[in-house]
Amino acid sequence: MNKVPIQIMDLTTLKAVVFELCELIVPSRFENAQQIDSHTLQLGFRTLEKLTWIEISWLAESPRIVQIQPPKRYGEKSTLAKQLKHLLFNLALVKIEQTGFERIVKFKFSSRPGKEIEKELVVELMGKHSNILLLDKSNKVVTLGKKIKENHSRLRPIGTGDNYKSPPALKGLAPNLSESFHSWKENICLVPSTFKNCLKDTYQGISPALTLQIASNDYNEAINIINQSVTSIELNTWEAIYKRWKKWLVDIENNNYTINFKGPTDFIVWGEVKSRVENTQIGLRLGIYYSNKIIDKKINSIRDKLKYDLQKSKDDEIRKLDEQSLLIKNISEYISMQSKANNILTLKSPTKKQIIEAQNLFKEAKRKKRSRESIMHRVEFHKKKISEIDYCELFLDSLMYEDNEANKNKLDSIIELKEEVEEYICIKKNSSKFKSNRKNEQVSTIKEIQSPSGLKIQIGSNNRQNELISLRKGKKGDLWFHAQETPGSHVVLKSSNGLFDNKDIELAADLASFFSRARGNKLTPIIMVPIENLQRISGSLPGTVSHRGGKVLWGKAERAAKYFHQK
Repeated sequence: MNKVPIQIMDLTTLKAVVFELCELIVPSRFENAQQIDSHTLQLGFRTLEKLTWIEISWLAESPRIVQIQPPKRYGEKSTLAKQLKHLLFNLALVKIEQTGFERIVKFKFSSRPGKEIEKELVVELMGKHSNILLLDKSNKVVTLGKKIKENHSRLRPIGTGDNYKSPPALKGLAPNLSESFHSWKENICLVPSTFKNCLKDTYQGISPALTLQIASNDYNEAINIINQSVTSIELNTWEAIYKRWKKWLVDIENNNYTINFKGPTDFIVWGEVKSRVENTQIGLRLGIYYSNKIIDKKINSIRDKLKYDLQKSKDDEIRKLDEQSLLIKNISEYISMQSKANNILTLKSPTKKQIIEAQNLFKEAKRKKRSRESIMHRVEFHKKKISEIDYCELFLDSLMYEDNEANKNKLDSIIELKEEVEEYICIKKNSSKFKSNRKNEQVSTIKEIQSPSGLKIQIGSNNRQNELISLRKGKKGDLWFHAQETPGSHVVLKSSNGLFDNKDIELAADLASFFSRARGNKLTPIIMVPIENLQRISGSLPGTVSHRGGKVLWGKAERAAKYFHQK
C-alpha cells in the first residue's frame, strides 16, 4: 500500500460545503459536541427533520469542515467539548458566513432567528495555522482549539480573554469574472516562472489542487502544463485554461457545486455535472473521503512501526540463537571427556595422579552436560520467539493484502495486533495495562465468509482472534483448519450450526492455505481437526494450540482468493 497524501480542503471545496450546510442546518438548534482527538470536534445540530452532525478539524495536514454520519459517543468529557456544550446550550445556529477568498468560516448563534448574535464559532482553515475559536458578543475569545503563543506567532498571538483579530489580509488579486483573457494572461506572466507558481502568486484562493483542475481534466497533461514556464505555453493552451478558469468562477458565483472523484485530483467540486448523484451530499461524501484517508495514514504509520519492531526483534532473537548454537558446539566435547575419564579408570593400575585427572574430567563433563541442557532450553526459547514473530509478520502481511477489507475494521485489527506485539514480543513497560484493560474491550470484527452450503467460516486476523474463534467461541461439532508446519490463521467451519458437504471442507482448507505463509504455493498441506480436540498451550501466545489426531487435506490458495474477494 502506497502512502497517498490527503487533498487539502481548499477555498472552492470550503465554499461548496458551506453553501450545502447553509441549506441543511440553518436554522437549527445546537444539541451536542464531542472531541474525538486533540484537533477534531464533532457538533450535532437539530433541525425539524433530524439531527445532523458536522466534523471540524484544525489538523495541519487536513483542516476541514465536513458532514458526517451520526458518530459513536466519544470524547464528551474533553474540556473543549464541555465548554461548547455549556456556552452554546439552548442557542440556535442562525447563520454560516464565509466571505471572499478567505478560508475563514463563522458559525453565528443566537437565542432564536432574528435576535442578537450571542456567540460566534470561528473556524480558520489555513494549514498549520488552522484553529477554532468561540467568541462572545463583545468579540472576545471564550475558548479555542489551540492557544497561539508569542513564540509561535509574533504577528497574531491569541488566547482566552483576548480580543479576536482577523488573520493578515490575503496577498494577490481577487479573481474577477469580468476580467478579460489578455488582462488575466498578462497578470500571470508579469514575473516569468512556472505556471503553478505564477498563478498562486498572482491570484487569491489558489491551491495546488485547483491549479491542476484548471490546467486540464487529465492528470498527466495537467502536471505537464503547471510545471512549464509561462513563456513556453502555447496560445491555444492558454485559451483552454482561461475557459476552465471562467467556468470555475461562474460555478462559485452561482453556487453551482458538484463532486466528482474522477479527474486530475482526488476530488473536484466544480465543473460539469455528469449525474444527479454528484450534485448532492458533497459534505457527507467528503467526510467519508477524509475519514478513509486519515485511517489509511494511521494504518500505514502503525504498519511501518510494526514491521520495524518485528524485524528488529527477529534479528535480535536470531543473533541470540546463533550465540547459543555456538556454545553448544563448544561444549559438545563432554562425551569425549567422559570417554577419556573411563579409559583412565579402566587401566590395570592407575596412578593417584591419573585418578585425580579422571575425577576432574568427570566433573568438567558433568558441568558441561548441565550447561548443554540449560543452553538447549534457551535455544528452544529463541526458536519459539522467532516462530511467534513469524506469526505476527504473517498477520500483518495478510491485513495489508486485503484491499476489500473495510478501513475501520482494518485499523481495529492492526491496533489489536500492535497491542499483542507490544505485550508479547516487543514488551513495553506498560504492557500490563493492555492485559488488564483488554479483558473489558471487545475484540475487533472477525472475518467471516459464507460457505457454499450457507455455513459461516471464521478466519482469525491475529493471535487473540485465533483464540477467540478456536477456543472460546468454538463449539462441539465445529471443524478447525490450519496450514501444516507453517504460520497461518486459524480457520473454523461452524459445522455445529448445520450440515456441511465436501465443498465447504474444500473452501475452508483453501482459506487456511490463503491465510498462511504458504500462500504462494500451488498446494498446501492443511490439518483438519474437530474443534473439541484442541488444547491451549500454556505459557505461549494466545491462540497457540495443540491437537489430537486430525486429517491432512490439500488447500489451494489461488482458488480461495477468488472466492474470498467475491464474497
